[in-house]
Amino acid sequence: MSEHGEDRFVKAILVIRDGLTEVVKRLNDIVKEYAPPEVKAEKVEELFPDDLRAKLTFEAQPDATIIRPKQFLGSEVFSKIASIVKEHGGSYISEGKSSRFQIPKGK
Repeated sequence: MSEHGEDRFVKAILVIRDGLTEVVKRLNDIVKEYAPPEVKAEKVEELFPDDLRAKLTFEAQPDATIIRPKQFLGSEVFSKIASIVKEHGGSYISEGKSSRFQIPKGK
């Protein structure tokens, strides 16, 4: 292949790559909007590193993903979890034994 042909080939590959990037972005937007709640709960789980995820349960609700601790977390772990939840538009709801974190649907 000539040098000119190689340049055209590389440019064509870059156009395809950029087009596929846009397709993936649009597909992700569709999934965020229309995915069933359990898929969104799985995505919320992925926000947490393995060590934190192991200490939590995740429950899909129509309007939010509810996150509950499996055990006493301690202040340092609680703070790490609260930070991730807040970063994704969620909050901690203090209601005694029903206390929980929640991240609204679509976050």
